[in-house]
Amino acid sequence: MQYQIGDILSVQLFAHTHHFFVYIGNKEAIEWGTWDGTSWIGGKGHIFRKKLFQVGSEYKWLGNSGDLKEITLEKRTGVTKELIEKRVKLVTPGIDYHLGHRNCEHFAYFLTGNMPRSDQSIWHMFTDHDPFTTKPMINNFEQLREALLRSKHCGPVGLSRGDFENAVFVSQLDDGYYIYHLSHPLGGQHLYVTTFEKAENFESSYNSIVLAYFGAFFGRGEIFSIVRQLRGC
Repeated sequence: MQYQIGDILSVQLFAHTHHFFVYIGNKEAIEWGTWDGTSWIGGKGHIFRKKLFQVGSEYKWLGNSGDLKEITLEKRTGVTKELIEKRVKLVTPGIDYHLGHRNCEHFAYFLTGNMPRSDQSIWHMFTDHDPFTTKPMINNFEQLREALLRSKHCGPVGLSRGDFENAVFVSQLDDGYYIYHLSHPLGGQHLYVTTFEKAENFESSYNSIVLAYFGAFFGRGEIFSIVRQLRGC
């Protein structure tokens, strides 16, 4: 099959999982993945260009293991290469890759001027559709408090000096509050809000905690989503 610029293509990786990319002409595709190719949930995203292999009259995609995979035409969008390159420049530098909410399928639709979407992400826990040009969506304490109160699977957590000490800085809100996040070894997610910066004085920061929330199971996803809204990625 002869592909056209703007075609959304895919290859099957395993089971129901497919890798998506966009054809930009001259036997070349543009794709979205992780720097190391393995950090599917979390890790920095990476835009890269890859040549397709021509075998007879067909094009094939070269996998990481060296095997040539059959390509499926998912959608013929008809967009120009100029629009695709313009959309590439819109992507926020250093934005996170995520298998559920910002994967290669989301990217292919974003790149061709469509609303980012991923039908295959319904197989995973995290299915929110953050844009690739995202900016912080939670900017002050009241917005954060409302987001936590809306969460269905999170709630207040008892304070622990050890847990707070291991929490990492997320952001400082416009009204001066400091946010810290902990991925607990047992899987739970903690979020702390303070009025004093931990880097300056741990005890003062610990004593200034005004909110401490915890999420497990589905609550993990809610905390992760809030952290992304705080970081803008």
